[in-house]
Formats: sequence, C-alpha cells, structure tokens
Amino acid sequence: MAIEVRPIEKSDIPTVSDFLTRGFNDSPNAEFAAPDVLQWKCFDAQGNDGVPRGFVAIENGRIVAYVGRQPAQFVGGDLVTPVITEHGIDWLADKQSFAAGLLAGQRSDESIDIGFSIGGTDIAIKIKKRIKAWKFGMPVPTYCRVLRPLHYLRSPRQVVAWRCLAKIAREYWRWLRHPRQKPNVSIVLKQVESFGAEVTQIVDACQMPEIHTLRTPELLNHFLRYPRKNITGWHIMQENQIRGFTLLSLVRNGNIRTGKIADCFLDSLDVDLWHAALHALTNQLREQSADMVVCYGTTSWMVEALTQNGFYQQRLSPFAIRDPKKLLPENASYYLTHLEADHAYL
Repeated sequence: MAIEVRPIEKSDIPTVSDFLTRGFNDSPNAEFAAPDVLQWKCFDAQGNDGVPRGFVAIENGRIVAYVGRQPAQFVGGDLVTPVITEHGIDWLADKQSFAAGLLAGQRSDESIDIGFSIGGTDIAIKIKKRIKAWKFGMPVPTYCRVLRPLHYLRSPRQVVAWRCLAKIAREYWRWLRHPRQKPNVSIVLKQVESFGAEVTQIVDACQMPEIHTLRTPELLNHFLRYPRKNITGWHIMQENQIRGFTLLSLVRNGNIRTGKIADCFLDSLDVDLWHAALHALTNQLREQSADMVVCYGTTSWMVEALTQNGFYQQRLSPFAIRDPKKLLPENASYYLTHLEADHAYL
C-alpha cells in the first residue's frame, strides 16, 4: 500500500507521542514527546499560523514516520530579504519503513527555501553527511559556567565517589583559570509576562551583521507558554531604558539543574553591555537554583562577553545547512541561540 504523508492533526497527538517514546526507547513520560508538549510544539500560536509544524507518514493505517519542524526566517547579514527556513525536530521512522521517513522529510522541505540543524542524533548526522545537499559549517560551541560544583555529590549512587570529588576539584580549578570579571555597566532585569513592540525596536536598533533567525513577540510569547512553565522572559534595563530582551530556562536532567540563556538580544553590540547583561542573567539563574549555566557562543563579541563572565567552552555541536538555491552567502557568520529548534527547553 502507498505511503501517505500529511500534516499532523490534533487527533494524531496521542499516537505520535507513543510512536516517539517507543521509537527512541524512552520513558512513556519523556518530556519531549508528552502529549501536552507535542500539542504546544505543533499547534500553539507563534506568528506563522497555517504553516504545518509536523508531518506524519501513514502506511496500512498506522503512523510509520514523523518529522517535526520549527519554522523560522533567516535575516541580517548581507541578506536583502528574509529566507524561509526550518529546524527539524523529533525525526523518526519505523525500522521497517525507512523510506517513509525520507518522504516525510521531503514533504517538510517543500515549503521552505533552506533547512538547518544544530546537533542531532548520531543517525541523523550520518544521514546528512551522506546527502550532498547538506553542508556542514563551523560547529556551534556551547559555553558553560558551573555555579555549584558540589552538585556532583548528587550523582547517582553507582558513580564512584572519587570521580565526583575529581569533578568538584576540576570545577574549582576552572574558577581560578576562568575568573569572572566585574562589569563596568549597571544592568537590571525586569521579568515580563509577555513581549510586545519592544522586540522589533531592539532588533532593528541592533543592526546585527551576523545572520540570525527573526525574533517576533509572537515567537517569544510562544516559548513563554511552554507547558512545563520553566521558561521566563525578561527585559534588560539600563537607567530605566529597555536595552534588550531575553529568555531564560531551567532544565532538570536527573539531579542536575541546568540554566540556559535560551535567547538574548540587545540594541547594541557593545561588549561591555553584553558582559553586564550576561552577568545579570547568570546571577538570575543562580537565584533560580541552577547548578550550571550554558549559552551558545557563535560570534566574537558573544564569546568575549562569555569569557569575561567566567564561561569556558564545554562542547561543539555540528551545524549543517541545506541551501540548494544558494540563498545564503558562503562562509557567512551566524548568531545562534538555544531558541533554535527544541534546545531551549530540553
């Protein structure tokens, strides 16, 4: 029987949830595939209503493949007009229906100019490397600052005690090697329940030379409605003036609480301002009981501001782009954050 590929419907949510947890051999309570989270991913308003955010492949009356998508637009840099893009998430095909996964991916690609990905499963990365249309660029570095080295004592009991002590000693050594510098600019954070016109004003004022995904109030407010309520929105204030906006998230992985600077945008590229903003955001995540804070560092000014705040490079994630129409400049630089895909909340 032929494979049918169509946009996901609300009635598919329970079946897709079960399909994903089984396929990834995860817990039935896994957050990424929970029905309320899938409902939010696929149907909560984010300013691009009418654009499908997931496709299912059906064969013999059952779902045999699924691909989710986070629609976006690349702007900035030397781009004259926005470029429609997406970051795929939750891609999975039944072991006996690999072709269905490719068909679902192709259907997802039909409505966009380019695709991009940060990280991904080992099999997804291997597949992209075999497809000529996908090109791998400079990897995306994650920077980290451990706030509470003693959190390693909360490791599972099967972890050898001396390993925990070694990790604690390593983090104190990193504090000495990567000292945190006091900022020269005074910044205050103000929590907000929703964002508005200030988002566009700040983005326009910044005139960021790097290519980045378009920020809109609708998109940011979508993240504030994440079902687990672990994402908060803030205005970055200087002398009662809004200088920027940010999204912070607190993600629990077992006994570890990871704070994420999920997104940050200021009206200037002044490193002193970014240094002060990241200093305030790190302190806020400490108040939220984060054991560590992570943030992407893909531009020179962001890396400098992170380094001044005592962050070190923790790991590199593959960055791939599928650009068949050559709409993006070669060797372009990008400002990427955890806002892309599902990195902000998982």
